[in-house]
Amino acid sequence: MIESKNDILPLLNEYIGTQHEWIYQFWMGDAKEWSGTRQAIYSNGVVLGKFRESDILTIQTLKLGVSDTALHNEIHQYYERKIKAQKELEHPDIMQQGMLEIYEKQFRDFLILPIDEWIENNCTWIQNDVADLAYPEAKVLLFLYYAFDNYDYIRKNRYNSDTSSLTATYENIFNKQSQFGKYGIVPIDQHRTLLPIDPPRIYDRSVDKTFFTKNIPLHLLKKLSEMMSKGMVSDLAVRLLNEPGYKGKMSCEYLAEALERGEQFDFVNLGSYSVSKLYTTKYEDCLWVVIDPENIIFEELCEDFETFEDMVVTQVVHLQYKNLAGEICITHLDHEYVFYTLD
Repeated sequence: MIESKNDILPLLNEYIGTQHEWIYQFWMGDAKEWSGTRQAIYSNGVVLGKFRESDILTIQTLKLGVSDTALHNEIHQYYERKIKAQKELEHPDIMQQGMLEIYEKQFRDFLILPIDEWIENNCTWIQNDVADLAYPEAKVLLFLYYAFDNYDYIRKNRYNSDTSSLTATYENIFNKQSQFGKYGIVPIDQHRTLLPIDPPRIYDRSVDKTFFTKNIPLHLLKKLSEMMSKGMVSDLAVRLLNEPGYKGKMSCEYLAEALERGEQFDFVNLGSYSVSKLYTTKYEDCLWVVIDPENIIFEELCEDFETFEDMVVTQVVHLQYKNLAGEICITHLDHEYVFYTLD
């Protein structure tokens, strides 16, 4: 009996590997490792794809059964996360607004209905796949679907410091004193090029692989790339998703309509005080700024703060600068997360 996703980590990690293969087929137009039929089998995700292919380990896992508590926990995590992500969108389109309404309705039902009744009402999308399965096995398949989605999210989470897959690629390239050895970040230099396309990535010609970046929005990567091309940034290192990389240079990008709004922040008179507090109309969401003759430190404090493993997470940007003959020159810029206990 499966009591949590920790009981099936080998299977989830195998799914990660298969997902990596599928992503390569998607982004590399010339990749022919998968037939069109196989790509269609995986069109609804890795878990259902593996099941449709009668993957041995998946079929064996279905026989184990799953506790209602374990299934309930994974579904709960899934909907909490999806709803939060939709609400954080600054300018959601009609489709995104519709998805939020669907998620919220399904989650409300989930909180009040018995698990089996909720499955009957809200999981019709899986009926064709599970038509020949006993109900306990169908529940395990649902568990695998939600557990893998949650597991993959944790793996890609911006607070997750695991670099084991990257280390397997770079352990013989970077020593322990390098930026990768110390901080898990990879330098952009003569071997590595920024690819400011959606989703953001780099190409490393030393290993002939493409890696997706982590914690860097596309608009920021574009600006950094522009500044590097103009010689305004001489030393840059980025954090990458903990993946083994994708063979070759992946230049295809995701295309969709987009609308950006905003205005530049004004730093005039910011240095008049050694400590400043900046906030919007929502007073509890603020930015503390600490300034001395060589450093500026920005730290956010939010009313709806994020937590990770029972710790409060804030973001800090540290900037070092010099005044050279009246011209301000930025000599160092880094971003990090700071963790505080709830106490």
